[in-house]
Amino acid sequence: MCITANTYKMEFRIEKYQFGQEEKIHELIKKVYGEFVSNDYSEAGNQFFFDWIQPSKIAERQCNQINIWVAFMDLKLVGMIEIRDNRFISLLFVDKDYQRNGIAKKLFYESLKETIRRDSKLDKFYVHASPFSIPIYKKLGFKETDEMQEENGIKFLPMELDIL
Repeated sequence: MCITANTYKMEFRIEKYQFGQEEKIHELIKKVYGEFVSNDYSEAGNQFFFDWIQPSKIAERQCNQINIWVAFMDLKLVGMIEIRDNRFISLLFVDKDYQRNGIAKKLFYESLKETIRRDSKLDKFYVHASPFSIPIYKKLGFKETDEMQEENGIKFLPMELDIL
């Protein structure tokens, strides 16, 4: 897939997660989270999040069903998405150097195709958007369903997307 970005082409590929990629995924999430998200959360919230993204926990969540898709530029991991309960985005991160190139959108649509294949009656998709990610989810068509909330030291805005 080729995505035109600014004045040059970025070629990336989307793949399903494979066991053994959890260390790279962890490093990507940690880097992007530190650059864009961690300042909005308390120390307790950051600790809670860092525990959630431990490589062993990433791999463990994939044991019953693969719910992570990854984006690569050549051999470099540049993005990832994790879906929980076949209807909830739990993680969506794209490396700062590769943002605004359609990677998050492509990751979302690839995961959405698979979740619809698994459940043809799926009518809504959900996310608890961090303050930084709200504009991204709005571009994907998500709508706010409540006020900003905080749980375990993590601020989020509940959002949903109607699937037609």
